[in-house]
Amino acid sequence: MTHFLLIHGSWHGAWVWYKTAPLLEAEGHEVTCAELPGRGRHPATPAFVGLSDMVRAVLKQLPPGIRFTTVAHSRYGILASALAEAVPDRVERTIYLASYMLPPGDRAASWFRSDRQSALLPGIEVNRLALWDWLQPHVYREALYHDCPVEDWMLGRLMLCREPARPAITRLKLTDANYGRVPRAYVRLTEDRAVTPAFQDRVLAATPVDRVEDIASSHSVYFSKPEALVRTIVRLSSP
Repeated sequence: MTHFLLIHGSWHGAWVWYKTAPLLEAEGHEVTCAELPGRGRHPATPAFVGLSDMVRAVLKQLPPGIRFTTVAHSRYGILASALAEAVPDRVERTIYLASYMLPPGDRAASWFRSDRQSALLPGIEVNRLALWDWLQPHVYREALYHDCPVEDWMLGRLMLCREPARPAITRLKLTDANYGRVPRAYVRLTEDRAVTPAFQDRVLAATPVDRVEDIASSHSVYFSKPEALVRTIVRLSSP
């Protein structure tokens, strides 16, 4: 069985996996739902949270020494890549879920601006002095949760928070010797209005993977289709 490390995306927290984690555990897998610094049980001042801080925080939340498969959602594909670079011998596979799987030297912020059809764009607020960004509530339903149960939309309305901005403006330092030897797979979300399918295809064109699967879902597949998500990531985690 596999130990899955589940990494949430921007503005969210470990709570997004409340449907996914029990389904994985019911199949005999182990699960760590990472809580990134700046939210939940890991409060932090956004200006002081960098990508390397997130790597250290996630590794502290994992059982010592175990090997794991990372499933990273949205912006924090960059964190999954940084983890593969930092501890390649511990990462069995990285599964990018409608995620920022970027080439070495690139920055998430630059790629985000290129997704001109994203429904996130009208709702983004950036504080350049305090180094955080925020998604305004009026776009939540359309951008993130259009096919999700109303209870999950409400949960998002109650829980979304400011996001540390430094990781998104950090250039990725990735090497073939470390990051390059960790197998990669990608899950396309074909109804995604936040990280659009066209954007996902550009990501895939820039960085090769050995497997790709599609789910017909919004950006928040962990709410809308958790069973399909679990089937897909379990299949992709298999040798």
